[in-house]
Amino acid sequence: MKISELSQRTGISSRSLRYYEQQGLLHPRRLPNGYRDYSEESVACAERVRDLLRSGLGTEAIKGIGCCFTGSGASLRATVDTGLAASLARELTNIQSRIDTLTRHRDAIQNYLAQARVTVD
Repeated sequence: MKISELSQRTGISSRSLRYYEQQGLLHPRRLPNGYRDYSEESVACAERVRDLLRSGLGTEAIKGIGCCFTGSGASLRATVDTGLAASLARELTNIQSRIDTLTRHRDAIQNYLAQARVTVD
């Protein structure tokens, strides 16, 4: 599929998809005319990359995880080096901290709404 179709199916801009490729996160086949040809697996891969980037992981960490499947080898890397493992552990701690903060905010708002009187303007 062309980059425009992948963009439409994933909601990821063509510019971002090109960036993912430049960073070694997507691996489209090139047609003789130079156009990128994305496989069906590219849909899930692009979405996975987007989600990992949104969670705060950098492109090097994502590349290290090997989250995108090329060919028939549909599995994550079984081993990671100590630097990547430490980076992922830090990111996991950061994500948990954000979850805890959001949970406290949600609970405070729920508590406020439960105790507040609703008035009609």
